[in-house]
Amino acid sequence: MSGCREPVSWEALVDYWSRDLPAAEQEAIENHLFGCAACSAASAGVAAITEALRSEIPPLLTREALAVLRAGGLRIVENRMAPGERKQVPFPATADLLLHRLGGLDLSRASRVRFTLRVEGSDQPIVEIDDAPFDRESGAVLLACQHHFDVFPPDTVAEVRARDDSGAETVAEYTILHQYAG
Repeated sequence: MSGCREPVSWEALVDYWSRDLPAAEQEAIENHLFGCAACSAASAGVAAITEALRSEIPPLLTREALAVLRAGGLRIVENRMAPGERKQVPFPATADLLLHRLGGLDLSRASRVRFTLRVEGSDQPIVEIDDAPFDRESGAVLLACQHHFDVFPPDTVAEVRARDDSGAETVAEYTILHQYAG
């Protein structure tokens, strides 16, 4: 970086914005950024990327993540579904998030849950998560749909595969027919 005798590396800036550094290193980089325009400019670029990623909502939520989103004021519409159900689900323009509560499973002994979302009538996955978060207590997987998902076909099938420690597997499918409001 021009004009800087000891530029902060891109990797160090990523660690800084990811908050993956020991406190002393974090503070040293912060002090350097306050006094170095070149490194501060580079840091702004890294910050834009890391902060955008941090604000993304993942497709599957934990109960705790859902509580944080609610506390942050997100307008959330819930859709409860049972295994084998096929349902048309409106996504109102006034909602920020459409939460599908894919329930009806006994997840009390589940050691691992695999989640797949695909277009109905296709084997091609849109989303695959091998070690999916799930709500053991309520027996549900929390699927979070956002308005920008309207680029996907509206007819989707969510598959939940729960495996317990003995290797026994339970599979449930939920057919979600999204109706996005303009």
